[in-house]
Amino acid sequence: MLNLIKEFVRDEELMAKYDISTDVFETYVSDFHGTTVTLFEHQDPTVETNKAVCYDCHGVHDIKSPDDPHAGIKNNLLVKCQECHPDATANFSDAWTSHFKPSLENNTLVYLVNLFYLIIIPLTLGAFLFLIGTDVFRWIRVRLQRSGK
Repeated sequence: MLNLIKEFVRDEELMAKYDISTDVFETYVSDFHGTTVTLFEHQDPTVETNKAVCYDCHGVHDIKSPDDPHAGIKNNLLVKCQECHPDATANFSDAWTSHFKPSLENNTLVYLVNLFYLIIIPLTLGAFLFLIGTDVFRWIRVRLQRSGK
């Protein structure tokens, strides 16, 4: 299923016709539902998943523009979420980052947090490796000095 969708959204001409980004698949796979579906497919591609896929929100034959008030996506996102998450409150659907890759224009906070982690994690690991390296170097030097007496 996911491979079919992946090929469909790579068609730049078709996606441009409907003003849809070709990043739709990557943004779906990187969110919770897409990640779960991907894991299910890796375990057993023949078993259907019970997680949300494209047509659960967008429909199958009656697909409308997200801006259409009758589309049920933008204007009725919470109602659509509550079909699977009955306890969802108003802030539930606000957590969804849509089909945009985080950037300064879209999902600024998510982008900045990701950027922070992209910087801080390598620096932290590098600092730990440096400290471990200097400790091992000191330990070897002390051992060599003691054995040389």
